[in-house]
Amino acid sequence: MPFKRHVRTVVVLSMFNKFFRCLVWLIVSNAVFLPASGAAESESSDLLMTPIRYAEWETQRKQYLPNVLVVDIWATWCISCIERFPEMVALHNQYNSKSVQFVSMNLDDREDAMSLQKAEIFLKKMNANFDHYRMDENLLHAFEKINLIGIPAVLIYDKDGTEKYRLTGDNPNKQFTEKDIEQALNDLLN
Repeated sequence: MPFKRHVRTVVVLSMFNKFFRCLVWLIVSNAVFLPASGAAESESSDLLMTPIRYAEWETQRKQYLPNVLVVDIWATWCISCIERFPEMVALHNQYNSKSVQFVSMNLDDREDAMSLQKAEIFLKKMNANFDHYRMDENLLHAFEKINLIGIPAVLIYDKDGTEKYRLTGDNPNKQFTEKDIEQALNDLLN
């Protein structure tokens, strides 16, 4: 009987943990995504994300040569993407003068104007001073063309434009961290 009580306690605590994380996410997302009161409508006219189709992206990506290119693939509906984005901004600032270019690729649904607006507001609040794109494709096709199962994902290309690292959260037992990104960058820069 004590074992069943222990299991029940663990299940209840697990559910509380999930509820608490969702509650924190709602609070944080409202603070991050909602514009400050009195914000001008013109703020939305200064779009940061350039819409791009996959075939165009393959050409655009070559414009970053001969730099190492870090592509952070994210969406506003991806909690872990949002949580780790400030680290990408910090890495950009750290490696900015070392022949490394950072780019963000947003995978919010192109038909969902609210999500796209949230993404724009988020980028402005993060002071992410690097190039931003949003995949202008059907969401399923975008995942398929980029060959992703899920996000967050970081693709790192060497100075010749060859993808050398694909850091994804596909394996729940092996999640990548910012240290993995730093190690990959240091390997490519040395």
